[in-house]
Amino acid sequence: MRFIRFGLPALFLALTACDEPPAPEAPPTEVFVVTASEQPYQPGRTFTARMESRSDVNITAQVTGKLVAVHFREGDVVEAGAPLFDIDPAPYKAALSQAKAERDRARANLSEANSNLTRASKLIDKGYISDSEYDTLQSRKQEAQAAAKSAEAALESAQVDLSYTHIAASQAGRVARSVASVGDVVSPSFGTLTTLVGQGNMQAVFQIPERLLTEAATSPDQPELSEIEVGLVMPDGSTYPQTGNIVYVSNRVAINTGTVEVRAAMPNPNDLLRPGMFVQAQVRLKESIQGLMLPQAALQVDQQGTYVFAVNEQDTVIRLNLQTGERIGENVLVDDGLPAGTRVILRGIQKVRPGSVVTATAFKPATQAHEGSPDTQAAQDAKEGATP
Repeated sequence: MRFIRFGLPALFLALTACDEPPAPEAPPTEVFVVTASEQPYQPGRTFTARMESRSDVNITAQVTGKLVAVHFREGDVVEAGAPLFDIDPAPYKAALSQAKAERDRARANLSEANSNLTRASKLIDKGYISDSEYDTLQSRKQEAQAAAKSAEAALESAQVDLSYTHIAASQAGRVARSVASVGDVVSPSFGTLTTLVGQGNMQAVFQIPERLLTEAATSPDQPELSEIEVGLVMPDGSTYPQTGNIVYVSNRVAINTGTVEVRAAMPNPNDLLRPGMFVQAQVRLKESIQGLMLPQAALQVDQQGTYVFAVNEQDTVIRLNLQTGERIGENVLVDDGLPAGTRVILRGIQKVRPGSVVTATAFKPATQAHEGSPDTQAAQDAKEGATP
C-alpha cells in the first residue's frame, strides 16, 4: 500500500512532463558587420623631422669698435636693409680722411712724374740728358703710378671699413636678441651679435633608413619626386596647412646611424615654422590610390597572426587570416586574405565562434544621444574588439 501511495503521484508527474512541448531553440546571435571595400588613400610614411632655415643668418661685426646703437627690439620682424647696429664711426672717418689725403698726394706725385718724363722726352733727342737719366725718370713715373693705385685702394678700404660701422639687415626676417649691448667693444672675433631668420626657405630635415632607400630604388613602382608631397604634423598634434616637396636626398649614408638625410622645402607664409622645431614629416603620394581597408577594431591577433571573423552567404561565421599593411586613420590596409565585399564582424565578436549561425546587421556609428555617449560607445567598441 505504501508503494502505491507514493508511486502514483510520481507516475502522474512523469506522464504530465511527457505532454509538455520541447524548449524553443535560442535565436541566432546578432552581430554588427562592416563590408570590406576599397577606399582612396595616399600611401606614405612618417618620420621625425627638424625644421631648418636656409636663410638663417649670423650677424657679426666686420670692424672693431665701440657699439653706439642697437636699432631693433628682440623678436622684431625687419625688412631687408633695416638698421640693426651702429659702431662708433669716428676713427674710421679719420682714417678715410687720411686715405683721401694720401691719394691726393699720390696723384700730385704722379702728375709731377708725368711732366718730368714729358720734358725729358724732348731733351733726350737733342742729347741734353743721358739715357740713364731718362730711364730714371721713367722708373719714377712707374713708381708714382703704383703709389697712386695703392692710395686709391687704401681709400676704398677705408670707405668699406666706414660702411661696416653701420650694420643693416641682409634680408627680411625675424631678428633674435642682441648679444652685445651699447658700449661693448665688438670685433670680428666677438662672434655673433644676433641672428636673422627669413620666413621663407624653411626645410624639414629628416633621416630615412638605408633599407627604405634600397627598397625604393629597386621597386618597379618607384614614384618620381615630383609625385611626392610632404605634410607636417605640428608639436601640438595639429596638421600644418601647407605641403612641401623633397628638394634634397643625400648622396651618402651616415656611418653611425645607417640613414640618409632628406630635405623638404616647406612654405611658411604665416611664420609658423621656426628653426629647431621638431615635427612629424608625412611623406606621401600627391595622388590618392585605391586600397582595401577595414576598421582597426575588427582585427584580432593570436599565435597564428592577424585575422577577422566574417559572415558568409549562409550567415555562418568563418575565420579569415589576413596580411595587413599600414594604418590609415582608424582603418587598416589589407594586403591579402580578404576579398572585397566580405562582411566582417565589428561588434559582437566575443559572442561567436567559427561555425556559429548569426544574424548580421550593418554597423552604423552612433550619432544620436539616445544611442550612447561617445565615451560609452568607445568603451563598448574596445570591449567588442578584444581578442577572444
